[in-house]
This record gives sequence, structure tokens and C-alpha cells, in this order.
Amino acid sequence: MGTSFGAPASDWLNVITPAEGRPGRYGATLCVDQNHPFFFDHPLDHVPGMLLVTGLLDLLRDHAVLSRDHRVRLSFEFTSMCELGPGIDLSAELSDERGEWTVLALQEDRPVCAGTVALTEEPRSESPEEQGPVVSPAPIEGGLAHRADPRNVLIGEPTISHDGESTGSHDGEREEYVVPLVPPPVGHFLFRHGNEHYGLEEMIEAGRQFATAASHLAHERPRDAVMLWLRLAADLPAAPPRAERLTLRWPTQPPRGNRGTFDLTVSRGTATGQGVPIGSLSYGSRALSPASYQRIRQNGEQE
Repeated sequence: MGTSFGAPASDWLNVITPAEGRPGRYGATLCVDQNHPFFFDHPLDHVPGMLLVTGLLDLLRDHAVLSRDHRVRLSFEFTSMCELGPGIDLSAELSDERGEWTVLALQEDRPVCAGTVALTEEPRSESPEEQGPVVSPAPIEGGLAHRADPRNVLIGEPTISHDGESTGSHDGEREEYVVPLVPPPVGHFLFRHGNEHYGLEEMIEAGRQFATAASHLAHERPRDAVMLWLRLAADLPAAPPRAERLTLRWPTQPPRGNRGTFDLTVSRGTATGQGVPIGSLSYGSRALSPASYQRIRQNGEQE
């Protein structure tokens, strides 16, 4: 794919092989393109979690299981580091009649990501309220979000509120960080399902960037800390209209050692008001010094 952001969706879906011919169970092999400008916008020694998430969601999309008319409740655990060399086998199996799927990513028969995806019909929302001219907020510094290419930064600068009042201070017993989503540039990979709606990967990646930035800003992790993604949970509409500006809110949660938990509310509305909640995202991560990260990589650890 080179360095172009404009690869059509069909090209991306071609990295997933045809399904195993058994109703209710699908299998695939994920192709890892280390030149992809979104997943690998800086050198990595492992397959990023967002690529595993995208592959598992695409497996359901590829077989018309997941559509933009769904509400998606997912829970993923990242059980071990996914290496760049060996192949990655994806599977999805319908686990109950209510629409819950068990998903799994295996590398050399070793689970690297496992979880569930539950799908329900999302009621169609009314026409978005008029919010005036859309002014894209300034993105946060890319380094805080662990992004090298500014075109991949999906969140703005955070504001901090105390009891509903916005302030630049970090004082107070309970703070809430609020960030607006920043739309990617035209032709970006994240627009592959259309320009009129947010995509699941876009919202999940924005939340990951928020959690990463909050690790540095609120938990005061060093700027060179490596963040290992341990778990992800989401309850989101699959494709909210882009005309409704989205914000992410995080009532601060203290770290526990080198672990952090980030329970985010996804709201419709501007960062200056409370907005209307439309869903949630939750992340668990582990912060490591570069030396500690190298040590666990040499020992083949994750937890």
C-alpha cells in the first residue's frame, strides 16, 4: 500500500482470506503490511493491537454480519504480544442466538487477542441537530498520542473540568478530562466506510490515543514510556453520523502501580458542554520503561 492514505476498502479486505465454509463460523488469515501509513506510522517490533481489532471486525463485515446499522458491544483481551513474522489466524463463531460472536486471533496456535462481539440493531437516530459551522479542533501533540504522523492524530487538546467548570488547572479532588475527536484528512484509511459516518476503528483509536495521552498528563508517565494494551471494551453505535461532533470524557482514575484504567464516555456535543452520551470505551494498559519493555520482549512476556 505504500504511503498513500487513499487505498480503497476492497484492497484492505483482500488481506482477509475467504471464510471456512461452515455456517456460523468464519476463519481468515490477516496480512500485516508494515508500510501501512496508519497502522505503522512509526517503527514497531510487534503487530499493533489496532490492526488485530480491525482484522477481527473486518472478518464480521466481510461476511455481512456487522453493518453500520448495528450497535456493537465488544470485549477484547490482548493475551500476548503479536509478532511481526508468523502468520495470524482470525476466527469468529456465533456463540448464541442473541447475536454474540466469539472472536480469536491466533499466532502459531497461541492466542494473542480473544474476546466477544455482541451485535444488536441500533435505532436510527433523528436528523442531527444543527451545530453551526464545523471548525476542526487543533490536534493534540502527536507524541502524547504515540503517533508520528500528525494525520493520524484523532483527538484535540484536553480541557479539564472540576464540578462542571472548565479550567486549565490540575488541582481538585476529582478531575474530568474532555477531548474532542479530530477528523482525519480526506482520503485517510479511516474513511474507507464512507465520509458521512464515524467508524468503529476511528472511535476506538481516538479512545486509545486519549488513554495514552492521559497516561502522560494525568498519571505523569514519562514521555518515553511504552504502553502495552491489555484490554478493550466498547459499547458504541457502529456508524454515528459525522455531523454530530463527538467528544470523549474521562473522570480521572488513579494508576495502580504501572497499570492504568481509562473508562471513557463517548458523547455527542461540544467539549464545552456535557453533551449527550451515546456510548462508552474502556481501556486497560501497562506502562513500561524502555528498558523494562526490552526485558519482557526478550523473555516473551505480556502480563
